[in-house]
Amino acid sequence: MPLDPTLGPPPTPPAIEQTQKKSDAPIVDMRDTFARKTPQTAEDRAQARAFIEGKIEMIRRDPHMTPSEKAAAIADLQSRL
Repeated sequence: MPLDPTLGPPPTPPAIEQTQKKSDAPIVDMRDTFARKTPQTAEDRAQARAFIEGKIEMIRRDPHMTPSEKAAAIADLQSRL
């Protein structure tokens, strides 16, 4: 969508120093809080497998990767199945 020339130029963004302020809040590791509480179901595993298989197919068709790059990427993804 083009800018409306009657409004003039857009305002300049604030300087980086003004937007990046240090917080006094402590940094806390919350991974355990959000960890999976129940075991994966068969449907979860099937969806993950379908996702990885889709990624493998994308790699096979990628015209910008060399055969050795494809083989390495596919091997990495297959190790996650």
